Amino acid sequence: MNPVLTPTLNIGLIGFGFIGKLHANAYHNIPYCFPNPVINAYIQTVLRANPGSDQEFIRNLNIGLVTSQLEEFYSQPLDAVDICTPNVYHREQALEAIRQNKHLYCEKPLGRTLADAQAIAESAHGSNLITHSAFMMRYVPAIRQMKSVIENGGIGQPYHFRAHLYHSSYLDPLHPMSWRLRHSAAGGGALADLGIHLMDLVRFLLGEVAWVQCQTRIFITERPTSAGSAKMETVDVDDWALCQLGMQNGSTGFIEVTRVSGGASESSVIEIIGSQGTLKVIFDNLMTVDYFNAKRKQWLIGPQDFPPPAGLRPIEQLWPASKQSLGYMLNAHLASAYDFLQCIQENKPSMLNFNTALAAQEILEAAYLSASKSSQRINLPLI
Repeated sequence: MNPVLTPTLNIGLIGFGFIGKLHANAYHNIPYCFPNPVINAYIQTVLRANPGSDQEFIRNLNIGLVTSQLEEFYSQPLDAVDICTPNVYHREQALEAIRQNKHLYCEKPLGRTLADAQAIAESAHGSNLITHSAFMMRYVPAIRQMKSVIENGGIGQPYHFRAHLYHSSYLDPLHPMSWRLRHSAAGGGALADLGIHLMDLVRFLLGEVAWVQCQTRIFITERPTSAGSAKMETVDVDDWALCQLGMQNGSTGFIEVTRVSGGASESSVIEIIGSQGTLKVIFDNLMTVDYFNAKRKQWLIGPQDFPPPAGLRPIEQLWPASKQSLGYMLNAHLASAYDFLQCIQENKPSMLNFNTALAAQEILEAAYLSASKSSQRINLPLI
């Protein structure tokens, strides 16, 4: 008897920088992390500006074709397109993928601006396409445990919260300019790059945002135009941001992000305090949430006796087991990609569809609007 082959979807990847390679690795490692996967992916083709680069990496991943020609890219038998380019290109590339009737995965933020994100989401609306966004922090097992406790009343009424993402990626003032440091390409700085993850997580855990107040700052105001260059260019996006969010459920809290964190290359924490308990996730430990049960007056570590979050694929089916762990970043991106593939296979909407991405982008837009108005409170919705 011939073995039953696992179905495989052909992926077209647009962009092949750091994130593009990360996505490609995620798809490639599904059979390693899940010995009996329900669906696999094959990188059929990559669309990038420099097709001749990274040849060894491309060979190792057995990628079918690398091209700089859009027509050649779409002439391939693609089931889905995955966009990993700078934010400024998302609108044009996403609209073309939708015109080509391809299921679509797009890196965050969905667009460089709220208008871009709205155009993408509206174009996908009403189609039969599965759309998905790269808010991969939702797949962290400890975050799922946190949602389970909140959803089932484990902390009572949520009162307040705080979350931060501290990175040191741009701490060195001689770090040269990149598209992430230009408003024209990125649409924002640390807040657009990191803060939007926390904005999405707050929505995921606590519901809709009612208002935003925000302040931002640029600490390193100019950088070399290229590595080793004496020519300097003005930086016009934020190095740091602090936002206060008021939620429709009455809770309020702060998110803080920076890309110039001295002394800590990466630090991520989210804490939610309620009337009957507290939850805390420190991203050094992705597998367990710290839960203070006020009734028992005791800290409890790890999964508790609560039903899993409603309507979500069990995280055990998406997150690699400890022996197959590839590290936080690759595990999280793999879980997100694997969920996307299964949504296509089942013809079911993703929890991270473009409407979800648009909602996060709206909070981001409100935050930047507040910062431009001396931290004035901005009420949602904007659209």
